[in-house]
Amino acid sequence: MGARRNPATSRKPAPRNKALPRRRATKRSAKRRKRNQTRRMHPVATALLFIAVTIAGYWGVTTIIDSPVYIVLTDGEAAIHFIDVGQEDSVLIQTTQGSVLIDGGDNNMGTRVTQYIRDAGISELAYVIATHPHADHIGGLVTVLGEFPIGILIMPNVVHDTRTFERFLDAIEDNDVPLMEPVVGNSFFVGEAEFTIIAPNSETYQDLNDYSVSLRMTLGATSFIFTGDAERRSETEMLQHYISADVLHVGHHGSRTSTIQEFLDAVDPSIAVISVGSDNIHGHPHDDVVDRLIEAGIRIYRTDLHGHVVIVTDGVDLSVTRSN
Repeated sequence: MGARRNPATSRKPAPRNKALPRRRATKRSAKRRKRNQTRRMHPVATALLFIAVTIAGYWGVTTIIDSPVYIVLTDGEAAIHFIDVGQEDSVLIQTTQGSVLIDGGDNNMGTRVTQYIRDAGISELAYVIATHPHADHIGGLVTVLGEFPIGILIMPNVVHDTRTFERFLDAIEDNDVPLMEPVVGNSFFVGEAEFTIIAPNSETYQDLNDYSVSLRMTLGATSFIFTGDAERRSETEMLQHYISADVLHVGHHGSRTSTIQEFLDAVDPSIAVISVGSDNIHGHPHDDVVDRLIEAGIRIYRTDLHGHVVIVTDGVDLSVTRSN
């Protein structure tokens, strides 16, 4: 049976949420000129990280490194933080003129995500995207909604019969967060960064993952694709849009249910980031997905191996920083 529609999203968005005209797509040739660089961490952060890893190794435990990645931005730049939240999802897009949060990890990651946002010097969020109702994407947002002023919350018009989702709806109501239902083709701006909604394209999915709100972000000649847990059906529908991008946030933690060959060919990224937990029970990322990325010559970053992964762009070049 398909998922039920969510009456809560019938609330009208604030007037400032009106969709803006789409910009003309950037030329692919610009992407070919980019060169990926790696930024070094501050020496103090490196030392703290070494101590944390040493202690963890001594006690024979696996730990998530808490050291945030500090990025100082200048006007016209953006930092895309793929926060290490284990086998969950959370992405923070930071500009000098506002910030966007896509998902917030599970219930136990709310404090971690909130502290990461604060450490980045952010006191409010222009947009929050709850890609779909699964706990590993919205659980931590319950804490986030209570800690920061939110301009607009975008979420799909679908519900989930879980306690986490009920708590999420309570947090929206308790904090009077303005809601907006995703409309494919609509765009919004945060600073000079443009975000265009490219999914969900249907209302009759059998799997909640396919309801995932998916976005294409552009800044100058650089571009990023975020798809939550969107699977084969949704990815196939996205092929009708212009989805070429430099960076792909790999869908569904690297599951073979996502990142189908046709979708990967259309995006044609130079960098792929996988949000995934170490030794997770699902076996993510699946070998065939990783092999597909490697065969395409795509540079892969994984939060289970690299910790927080931050990509900074000035609209022309990309640089990558890792916490681990």
